[in-house]
Amino acid sequence: MRIASIKRGAIVVVALLALWLPAFSADKIVWKPIPDAILQIDQRPVKIWNLFQAGKKIDPLLLQLGARSLVIYVRNQQIYEIKPEQLQHKGEDLLWRDSDKPAKPLATSDWSTRDIGSALRIRVKLASEGRSIDIQIPQIPDLRGLY
Repeated sequence: MRIASIKRGAIVVVALLALWLPAFSADKIVWKPIPDAILQIDQRPVKIWNLFQAGKKIDPLLLQLGARSLVIYVRNQQIYEIKPEQLQHKGEDLLWRDSDKPAKPLATSDWSTRDIGSALRIRVKLASEGRSIDIQIPQIPDLRGLY
């Protein structure tokens, strides 16, 4: 009798963990580097920077400028500054929990997102700093219509 109740308890615990663990890791974003992107700040190239995307998606983006990390939500037109210690390194990739996002985004203006043929161009101005960010992400042309 006691062994049966222990088995039932173990089954309940395993079932709860099976339901809880995917929900816990679901908000984790795996950032993959974008190797051929172009970045300019105030119309000048930047020396130390990295740009990452969430898997194969372009939204959100993670921009690292030296020790500063910015999460850019293109569709929502919001930028959040996150602490570098919130990022976990996993080889070339980075891990970050979306739940660690700050409560308030940075003040921004002049958002522009355009498809310029070979690249997706994102322009935004950080209003509080008066700096403009210009990101160009290369795109692979869709050649399916040529067949």
